[in-house]
This record gives sequence, C-alpha cells and structure tokens, in this order.
Amino acid sequence: MGYSDPNNLVRRESAHITVAGATTEGAKFRSFQKMRLKKVHLAVITAGTSTAHGYDVYHGTSSIGTILVGTAAAGTVKHSALLNEVCDTMEQVSVKSLADVVGVAQVVHEYEVLPDSVQT
Repeated sequence: MGYSDPNNLVRRESAHITVAGATTEGAKFRSFQKMRLKKVHLAVITAGTSTAHGYDVYHGTSSIGTILVGTAAAGTVKHSALLNEVCDTMEQVSVKSLADVVGVAQVVHEYEVLPDSVQT
C-alpha cells in the first residue's frame, strides 16, 4: 500500500471498556499490521470520585501519554495529546488507571496502518 492508496488516508479505531480499580491496566489492543497510534480518546461511563482519576497510555511497558479525567460526569469526553507512536505488528497498546478506584471509561484508540505493513 503506497501513500497514494486511499486506505493510507483512512483513520481506524478500536474501542474497549475499562474496569474500575486503581492502577488497573485495560483497554488492551494489538494490530496485526504495523500502525501509528495517533491519539487515544475516552468517554466517561462511571464518574470517578477522585480528582486524580485518569489514565496513562502505554505502548508495551512504556507510558507515552496521560489523560486526566478528575470527577468528570458520565458522558464527558477527553482526549490524549497527539501521540504519533509507531507500533510494530502485534505490539500492545493499553491504558492504566491512575489513583481512582471507581471510574470507568470507554477508550477508543485512533490509529492508521503504515504503508510498509505486511499484507496477508
């Protein structure tokens, strides 16, 4: 797939729901194709009770960003900064909750397939 291929311009997404619990990893995602993780978005499902509620974004075991949520109400939408993180085939991206034990969110990974991806 080259840069002129329309598929190269399409952003893709993968959505997952987190579980309540402090420092709990969730919303794990892998792609069989090499990709670039553009941003991570989330929608609050259950409001947290701590101003320290939020999520660290991970690529493997490395934190690459943080989304602070605080006590935002259900339905509130938050976004990471632009990440532009290149992930090789089957490398894991995920989020890990911060200090809150109650909050739950739906997490959406926004990514694009890279042109040098191996096709099956």
